[in-house]
Amino acid sequence: MFALRRRSDRGSVALIVSIIVVVLVVVVLVFHFLSRRQPTEVKNFQELVLRVDKLNTQISDREGKIMDLVRKYNTSHQDGSFDTTAISSLGMTAEQAETLAKRVQQEKDVSYRGLLQEVITLNGQMDQLNQELLDVRSKLPAPYTVKQGDSHFKVCLEFLLEKGVLEEDAVKMIEQTSLTAELLPGFEVWSYYNEGVFGSFVTQGTARLSPNALARSTKRRIDTERQNLIQARNQKEQEVKDLETRRAELQDQIRSLDEERKTAMAQMTEMSLKNETLARQMNSVTYVTGTLKELSKQGLIRKPTLGKWETSDLDKMQNPNSLDLRADNRITLAASALGVGRIGKVLLFPRSYVENTDYKVVLSEDKQTATVVLQKTEKFQFTKLVIAVD
Repeated sequence: MFALRRRSDRGSVALIVSIIVVVLVVVVLVFHFLSRRQPTEVKNFQELVLRVDKLNTQISDREGKIMDLVRKYNTSHQDGSFDTTAISSLGMTAEQAETLAKRVQQEKDVSYRGLLQEVITLNGQMDQLNQELLDVRSKLPAPYTVKQGDSHFKVCLEFLLEKGVLEEDAVKMIEQTSLTAELLPGFEVWSYYNEGVFGSFVTQGTARLSPNALARSTKRRIDTERQNLIQARNQKEQEVKDLETRRAELQDQIRSLDEERKTAMAQMTEMSLKNETLARQMNSVTYVTGTLKELSKQGLIRKPTLGKWETSDLDKMQNPNSLDLRADNRITLAASALGVGRIGKVLLFPRSYVENTDYKVVLSEDKQTATVVLQKTEKFQFTKLVIAVD
């Protein structure tokens, strides 16, 4: 009895555990399904958008080839050129296609016939691509065509706000999305939102460049500007270095010139002093004064036994005086300085100088002083003179 009860309890526990396991498995599967469902929808949405972009690229490529071929044909068929004004991404009109088919039949030149046939083939491919494009676009919500001044963030925010998403939540979703940094007018922005899942993608649309081409172009421009700035900076740095080198050279030259100037000034000063000394010597008279007796003892003058006083040897002058005749032409004698009681007369040697013509003597009334005035100063310049009193 007790054993049967234990077996019954074990069976109940096993049943409960089995139920719990089944519930957990179901929850996990549901969670996995829900978590995978929405990203798959976004992925499918993105794949369709990328298909639209690829189809647009293929159509544009064929349109360009058709235009090149038609222009080549028109160049050699001036009288029957083919009208290209109506050719667009939608291909040729029915009338153009019919005209082109007739031209193929009429064209005798094999090479140009093949050229026109290639145009027809490309036009047929464009028709197929346009039809496929319409089919793909019909599965997608209408894209937003970018206008001047639009940004990807602005377009996404307006889209989510229209979907009833709060602005704060919308901004968070956009921040988790890869945005295209730069938009051109004509780009198409494809946006998706469903149950909290958001995605946004940009295709070329009618713009002249694709988003990737624009990004590459922008990167090249930024890289070029950066390189230009680096080169300009390097050039400026080199210019600064060159200027600093030039400044150092100029400073050395200035120092050298300053030293040369100082040397020249010193030489000029020295020469000026020499010139002044020489000029003073050339314009000065060297003289001594004394009594006849004293000057005779010095050997400067002499008196023969029979004769008058005359010059002896003027080179024997001791401690002579000098008078710059440019400044003064007078020599004053004082009896007290000469050791005589009074001055009787004054004699000049050499005796070739003529009194009252070349010079004159002015005696004071008390005979204590006498002034010798050298009237013709040019005769006394750079000469030696002995002035004797008696």
